[in-house]
Amino acid sequence: MSAVVRSRRMRSVRIVIVSSLLLAACEQGGGDGDGQDVGDDETGGDSNPDNVHDQAAQHCVDVINMYRATIGVAPLQRWIEAETCSNDEAASDSMTGTPHGAFGACGEFAQNECPGWPGPPEQMLDGCLELMWAEGPGEPFEEHGHYINMSSTAYSMVACGFHETENGSWWSVQNFK
Repeated sequence: MSAVVRSRRMRSVRIVIVSSLLLAACEQGGGDGDGQDVGDDETGGDSNPDNVHDQAAQHCVDVINMYRATIGVAPLQRWIEAETCSNDEAASDSMTGTPHGAFGACGEFAQNECPGWPGPPEQMLDGCLELMWAEGPGEPFEEHGHYINMSSTAYSMVACGFHETENGSWWSVQNFK
């Protein structure tokens, strides 16, 4: 599939996803009902003043946790300490053109990546994470790995990193620990 066709298809998918996410957020009323801060607007969320992509990182954690909630899995904490390193991984991967090329540099146990998506990051995440979630559940791992990483109870934290390329596309990593 050409990049132009993929881009057009993803634009349509993003519109549907954003609408669905907005509707779900309104229906859920924010939060996950356990009294823990999962970063929604009502609770204020976590903040990382050292991360130039702070809002996108919080959105990333919120979207992953929204999907986890659909299967009754506890939310992941935002792994703030690894965000700057995760930004560096996304930059490195974009420069080499190799998804997961810098995997492990931040001490993560698993990684998902959105390579070369149109931005801004808050919008590209909705489409990319939706496609990853749609992979599962199932075996073999190679066909469902993104879903398995997002839904696994073996991880308690996630750090999301971002990098914008010279041509305006975005790379994002989601590092699980």
